[in-house]
Amino acid sequence: MAELVLITGTSSGIGLATAIACAKAGHRVIATMRNLDGKEELERACSEAHVEVAIESLDVTSSSVGMKVRELVLKYGPFYGLVNNAGIGFGGAFEEQSDEDIREQFETNVFGLMAVTRGALPSMRAAGRGRIINVSSLSGRIGLPCVSAYAATKHAVEGFSESLRWEVEPFGLTVHVVEPGTVRTPIFFKNQRRGSLVSNDGPYASLNQWVEKLVTEEAQRAPHPDVVGEKIESMLSADAVPRFRVAVGKDARTLVTLRRALPDRLFASGVRFYSRYRGG
Repeated sequence: MAELVLITGTSSGIGLATAIACAKAGHRVIATMRNLDGKEELERACSEAHVEVAIESLDVTSSSVGMKVRELVLKYGPFYGLVNNAGIGFGGAFEEQSDEDIREQFETNVFGLMAVTRGALPSMRAAGRGRIINVSSLSGRIGLPCVSAYAATKHAVEGFSESLRWEVEPFGLTVHVVEPGTVRTPIFFKNQRRGSLVSNDGPYASLNQWVEKLVTEEAQRAPHPDVVGEKIESMLSADAVPRFRVAVGKDARTLVTLRRALPDRLFASGVRFYSRYRGG
């Protein structure tokens, strides 16, 4: 059945892929992004896929984001699906990320997600049906080096989602978390961002350089964001209620399984060995 779906962060990557997958499935898609100057890639993808989506400006960090979401509800109707995808991440050791770096990640990944959700909830609750899908990350389950602040935001998303799940369930709403592993998205390439205090000759230089090299190489081999977009679409379309947590990608499923199965000292030994061996 065609549903009305609101998706944040659709200018590229997972958000764009999700918008296309949902439109292909017949859903009415409201694809939002911070700056409409970046809509060309989405428009091109829509043309190639022979689908249409409505594109709207939505800055999740704006103080008026809740009002903007309510305006979209009045314009299009109550949303059945809400996909909170907008997010950013800065690479680099925690000590070399400024307060501004950390706050920007929390403003987008956590507080923005919460504000959009709060804006959409009244109409979803009144409709008595709907699914909220929050895009987390493998970093929301496992903290690895040089993404400490980003991992903190995604752990916050996981905790928020689990608590919200129980609050809205009596109203016919379900909440889900999608945890992608490494995916070939611009965040690893042209949109890559580093902590503002990262130094090429500082105490963390070897670790920073190795992690950046590793992540870039993995991203080049990683699956296309379509795999995540299609998974999210299937969760929105499924008759049965999907699982609360869904890991996407072989690396995500493998690491989550190992983290759950191995004693902490063994898992930590693997991380230490890998970092030392590769970091030099």
